[in-house]
Amino acid sequence: MKYRSQNVIILSALMLIGVAVFATMYQGQSSYGFSWPHLDRSDGKAPIAVSGDNVYVAWWGNSSGNYEVMFKASDDGGKTLGDKISLSNSTNGTSVEADIATSGDNVYVTFADNKTGYADAYIITSNDNGKTFNPVILLTDNTNSTITNKTLMSQMNYNKVKISPYELKVAADGDKVYVLATGAEKNSTSYEPDVFLKVSNDSGKTFGKDINLSQSKGITSDRIHMKAIDDKVYVTWWDRNLDGSDTPLMRISEDGGQTFSDKITLSNPADSNTKDIPNS
Repeated sequence: MKYRSQNVIILSALMLIGVAVFATMYQGQSSYGFSWPHLDRSDGKAPIAVSGDNVYVAWWGNSSGNYEVMFKASDDGGKTLGDKISLSNSTNGTSVEADIATSGDNVYVTFADNKTGYADAYIITSNDNGKTFNPVILLTDNTNSTITNKTLMSQMNYNKVKISPYELKVAADGDKVYVLATGAEKNSTSYEPDVFLKVSNDSGKTFGKDINLSQSKGITSDRIHMKAIDDKVYVTWWDRNLDGSDTPLMRISEDGGQTFSDKITLSNPADSNTKDIPNS
């Protein structure tokens, strides 16, 4: 009985500690209305884009006490870098999930920010190799767009896979700019994102409507990636199937994102016919 009582006390203490830690995380991440789930240092990345001798790097960090998207540029192949520039400047929100692309003298940086109470997607453009940037452009319209993230509680209802704060990818080819994002219907009861694409034909000044590439109702589609070259756009993502297995998929556009091929299954979980590379 003595050991059983001690075990109960220890278990109760651990539960109380867990509740306290969760409450602290929730309070710290929900001060701006929208909560980024699972936001920690391991989520940070530093994407890079290169054009000739110009090297551009973007990243997000909270050294100032608030997550902001930063940028640095080099015009000598990365030997020296210019001053650090804050691109998000979001004192009332948290900015994360930056990505970067370049074409000619243009530099494009996308990021997500929750200052409106939603996880909105933004893009900011430089037309002079990263020396100066134009005003930021809001890519999501939560009055009618399906590309919207959800509140912390609804995301917790779907716990089969870790949901990143907001997946965003950007690619550029000539005057065309492509922004890829995960998002879910605002009225859904759980966060089961699809993969959406927006296309600009005027170097990021304006963008077309959302294009749903995954169309996987009731299934989580995430882990997105994209490449664009010569009016061809290649998009890959993973579907989390209802049985818990994962399927990598791809769609291809050969007309600058106007139309896409059917889904291409890269690997079927039930298919074991794989070719091994012989040992040398």
